[in-house]
Order: sequence, then C-alpha cells, then structure tokens
Amino acid sequence: MITGNAVIAGSAGDGTATVNSIQSFSRGNGDAFVAKLNATGSALLYSTYLGGSSDEQGESIAVDATGNAYISGETFSTNFPTVNPIQATNAGSGDSFVAKLNAAGNALVYSTYLGGSDFDPFPMIEIDRRGNAYLQGTTFSTDFPTTAGAFQTALASPPDTYVAKVNPAGNARAPRQRPHAES
Repeated sequence: MITGNAVIAGSAGDGTATVNSIQSFSRGNGDAFVAKLNATGSALLYSTYLGGSSDEQGESIAVDATGNAYISGETFSTNFPTVNPIQATNAGSGDSFVAKLNAAGNALVYSTYLGGSDFDPFPMIEIDRRGNAYLQGTTFSTDFPTTAGAFQTALASPPDTYVAKVNPAGNARAPRQRPHAES
C-alpha cells in the first residue's frame, strides 16, 4: 500500500546522511542515492548510497504497491553491487543499471547491469502492478543484449533507444503475458 511517503533518487558524494542503509558511504566520486521520507517530510525513513568505485547516477525511480523502490541509472563501475543479476559485469564504458530495494530500504532484492561494450545511459523506469520493471534508455553499443524475438536485434544508427522488461525477481526478462485492461 502506498502511504504518501516520498522516495527520491539521484547522485551524491561522501557526506550525505544515511539511515537504515544498504551502503553507508560513497565508494566512488559519486554514487546513486535513494532516500525515503515520511508523508509529511519530517523524518527520513531510509537513505542509502548505491555504487561502486567509479561514478553512478540515479536517473529514475518508481515504487510498487508494497513500497519496494526500483531505481535505474548509469554506472561506470566494474564493482557495482549486484544481487541476482541478469548481467553480472559492466560490459562497456558505462552501462545502465536497475535495482530493486525492499520497502525498508535496507536490502537489495535485485541489482543488475544492463548494457553492451559502449555507452548505455539515461534509463527511465516504470513498474506494472505485477512488479515487472520496464526500462527505456539509450544505447551506443553494437552488442547491447537483446532477447530472442526482439523487435530489433542490431544497432541501426548510434544512438538507438532500447526498451527492456525485467521480471519481479530481477533475474530474467519477463515472460509474455496476455494483455489486460488496466484499472
């Protein structure tokens, strides 16, 4: 249930307050940052860094009905924290990432790289009512990972836009589902 709390994402360096954190300090020049404030903005419920030894940027955030936060962004780190990843390593100069934090903000449900051998920046994220994450970003990579049956499997002209769907566990592309009416 959404309770009116505010969840924000961005980038921060050392010195930013953390509460109930996954990562209590910046490991690089700037890490992605996620924070949750209570409905009146008077208390910080959690705040955490998320990053490796290089630079990260939190680009987009969404929250599901149970309060899990989904963050997408870009990372230049080869040691970005991954949990149950689809892609365990940074494949290029800068990859997109997607991560799901539990409702308390103190554990990663999943976290994964998503990218090819070139730059794959600026992913935006949305969540459906089943907990599937939908990402839309940009790729300059000729080897951006695609799945069987993808609409376009090769880079046409850099940059291209990509669209990806990740299942609720974060460990696979989401299976096809029959269309349904959203309420």
